[in-house]
Amino acid sequence: MKLKSVADGILKQKKRPFGWLAEKMGRTFDGLKLSLTSQSIKYRDLTLLAEILEVSPMVFFNDTQAPLSEPTEKSIGGSINTEHQELKQALKSCKELNAALRDQLKDKDQIIALLSKH
Repeated sequence: MKLKSVADGILKQKKRPFGWLAEKMGRTFDGLKLSLTSQSIKYRDLTLLAEILEVSPMVFFNDTQAPLSEPTEKSIGGSINTEHQELKQALKSCKELNAALRDQLKDKDQIIALLSKH
């Protein structure tokens, strides 16, 4: 996700010009634009940017969330439910991997025991 486009969208929503943001951040118009366009902005500047725009810094990192829309209970519930399902699937995968590794350890021990007898 392009940081500049996210910032522009939030500024448009708040009816503020980009120059206002640069001034509030103590940066030049071109310097701020370049750092957002090239995605080379420092974290402290990014948190200051989020503070000035009155948004969470997460909106600059989350590709799946529309940063310009207000979260609704339905979208929050949907994202929580999706995240819950993903976590359940990941837990299931970890349990299966754990079981497979335990079986491999048992097999290894049996092979060592058989080789030790000869």
